[in-house]
Amino acid sequence: MIHRSDIFRQQLCGLLLVALVACALAGPAQARPQVLLVFDEDKDLPGMAVINRNIQQVLRAEFHEQVEFYSESLNISQFGGSDYQDVLRDYFRRKYQGREVDLIIAVMEPSLDFLLRNADALFPGVPIVFCGANPSDVEKLSLPDNVTGVLVKRDFAPTLDVALRLQPATRHVFVIGGTSRFDRQIQAGARRDLTAWESRLKITWLDQLSMEQLLSKVSALPSNSIIYYLTVFVDGRGEAFIPHEALTRIARGANAPVYVAVDQYVGRGAVGGYVYSVESLGQQTAAIGVRILRGEPLSSIPITSASVHRNLFDWRQLDRWDMDERRLPADSQVNYRPLSIWYSYKWYILAGAAAFLLQSGLLVGLLVSRAQRRRAESLRAQSEERRVRAEDEVHRQRDELAHALRVTTLGEMTASFAHELGQPLTAISMNAGAARQLISGRVAESEAGEALEDVIADADRATQILHRLRALFRKEPPVRQRVDINTAIEDMLRLLESEMRQRRIRTQFKRDAGLGYVLGDAVQLQQVLINLMINAAEAIALGGETAREIQIESRRLATGRVEILVCDSGVGVEEPALEHMFEHFVTSKPQGLGMGLAISRSIVEAHGGLIWATRNEDRGLTMHIELPVFERGRDATGERRTGTAAANQ
Repeated sequence: MIHRSDIFRQQLCGLLLVALVACALAGPAQARPQVLLVFDEDKDLPGMAVINRNIQQVLRAEFHEQVEFYSESLNISQFGGSDYQDVLRDYFRRKYQGREVDLIIAVMEPSLDFLLRNADALFPGVPIVFCGANPSDVEKLSLPDNVTGVLVKRDFAPTLDVALRLQPATRHVFVIGGTSRFDRQIQAGARRDLTAWESRLKITWLDQLSMEQLLSKVSALPSNSIIYYLTVFVDGRGEAFIPHEALTRIARGANAPVYVAVDQYVGRGAVGGYVYSVESLGQQTAAIGVRILRGEPLSSIPITSASVHRNLFDWRQLDRWDMDERRLPADSQVNYRPLSIWYSYKWYILAGAAAFLLQSGLLVGLLVSRAQRRRAESLRAQSEERRVRAEDEVHRQRDELAHALRVTTLGEMTASFAHELGQPLTAISMNAGAARQLISGRVAESEAGEALEDVIADADRATQILHRLRALFRKEPPVRQRVDINTAIEDMLRLLESEMRQRRIRTQFKRDAGLGYVLGDAVQLQQVLINLMINAAEAIALGGETAREIQIESRRLATGRVEILVCDSGVGVEEPALEHMFEHFVTSKPQGLGMGLAISRSIVEAHGGLIWATRNEDRGLTMHIELPVFERGRDATGERRTGTAAANQ
């Protein structure tokens, strides 16, 4: 007879066995997928940014934010040298050596071409999903088994067909393109699609002109002309452009309407056309990436063609060129349409109709509406006034806190300043005594003059130190004026010279002579620089007796901004901490308040700039500051008074 306790033990053993089998089948915990996105141009250009955002949104949602992304921009149009591919290959090899990548997404044909040439050496066996490749280009390639993706058939003829529906009297078509590799690829497809129209229209290709020549040409086109804009990454003179900005400039000065084949261009001055959507393209590409990361074999995921075209138009341009909207295809989408009179004034219309029936009720309703409107306007004005006062108070408190931190920092450096002032003052005392003896006739007259000159020089040196300290200690409202960044850096280095010498830290300053000026408060900008230098010195101190060096560099960027780099050889921080180090009350110092970098960021952003940190390859950090260059016609934040240019592809 089996005892009840024996049955219980058998059941328990069975449960334990099932649990062990389940654990063995589950295997080790899954690591976070590592996804590398490779863009042929800058990933922050508007079209690329939309694709990037949609790919990351889909993957993050599918894997509950447990995805690690790496992004690389090849900038093919800006660097077209014969050895650039070798430079890129060496860069990728060094950067991703020892890094396990689970999936690579190549955006546009040049990225795919680069990976097909080098993936075996850089990322052997890693699945590659291309996004936005042209079918005719892919057909020429011999794709390996680890490559799939989404094709986009760029159709140029339908846009021209729509243009002729809107403007049937058209006789001249001027096609605008650039000279970069991607520009030429787009032109090849357009030439193939538009060949059928050459018997009916005179098609002129403007693909070798500089931007100045293009603007001059499109401002004086013959009547019955239209413009077909493709892409301009590089003009005929070799100057690089953002295609969206180039389109805006061309459309603004053209005497004929502009048509396009990309949805990102609609709203930039173009009438519109039969366009493809980069947003849908990114989502379809990400869907393939999800299937691969979930373990589906590539052999079951064929190359697909995206159906992402639509007829899209800008109502403002239709109205500008007096085009009949009824000529558009039936499925057309028209954006930027103003609100109808009914939508804007429907309550007034209904009230007017009701007046015929209830005249007395209308009068009461109008009086009530008027009272409510005045009351709402009064509340809105009060709310706006409170908001302005609150903003002023925030700015005042920020300046107060910045001054307090400035005084605290300088107070901690009192010993260094005392030593810095002690040297010239001691020299003044010694030279004054020598001068007294010289005057009494003990030494030659020439030596007396030299001693007095030394007294004057040392007094000037001490005075300059006091002037710099007084400027930093002062508590005054910020004053916006032209600031020479190189001079501000040199003054800061002279002020910290003794401090750096005591800490046995060597400083180097590499200056760009053509830097220009920025518009801002010199004291606040010097406070930011001092804070970064002190942080760098403290990070070096934590590193022991290793290299003790701080390098400062100023340079002018092609975007019309100034960049300042402060590179140290300190202990640095881990990668995840970089994005939090500028937040309030975040610090790695035992006695720190965590306000220095937060205040520095608020000061830089108040000047229309950016500040961030990156890890050095060997050790330490590099702090980056970008500020807008001062130009006539710009306000205190660096924005043009007539408005800023829109973001670009």
